[in-house]
Amino acid sequence: MPKNKVVSLEEAISHVKSGMSVAIGGFLSQGEPRTLIRGLLETDATDLTIYACTGGFKDQGIVELIVAGKVRKLVASHIGTTPAIVKAFHEGTLEVLLTPQGTLAEQMRCGGAGIGGFLTPTGVGTVVAEGKQHIELDGVTYLLEKSIRTDVALVRAHAGDAWGNLRYRGTARNYNSICATCAEYVIAEVEFLYNPGEIDPDSVHTQGIYVDAVVRSDMTYCGKPLSCD
Repeated sequence: MPKNKVVSLEEAISHVKSGMSVAIGGFLSQGEPRTLIRGLLETDATDLTIYACTGGFKDQGIVELIVAGKVRKLVASHIGTTPAIVKAFHEGTLEVLLTPQGTLAEQMRCGGAGIGGFLTPTGVGTVVAEGKQHIELDGVTYLLEKSIRTDVALVRAHAGDAWGNLRYRGTARNYNSICATCAEYVIAEVEFLYNPGEIDPDSVHTQGIYVDAVVRSDMTYCGKPLSCD
């Protein structure tokens, strides 16, 4: 029988160590694992490399980790709504690698699927192509984009059970579903926590086999007692 993966925030986030790579779900303020991000702020982990679609929104989200000096490098598609990240980049305290949104998503998906990389015409002839292998097929030039695997992933789900099965709500599904497959250790915060079997299997977006730890979101939860061991 699968084990109960529900743990405290402190226990879950203790798996993030200095120098690690971390994939974080969300898009701007939608679907960010804020409980896990703020838990990470309380640790001594630094020199992190973050993979995410955006850097958060205004002064909240991933940008909080950057302001706290915990992040060495950010690989993202958009940082325009987080002035503090732009400032850190111009001051030389943060390395930023901007990656086309579809390319970044596919890199993570390939990492989760065990695929080494993929070919895309996106970025050919631009700075995105610098240092990358070019491959021509049927008269079209493509870039070889390598897949992304990270040490840890932080994701947020609307509902989840003690075995780690997750269900996202609306657009919060965004990068959370692919981040949950591309990491060696996956931590999920859930808004509504259920016992195994209470979530319709057909509605599960991320299966529990991918998830290593489940944390209750500090915003709200259903309050049902867990009967599993």
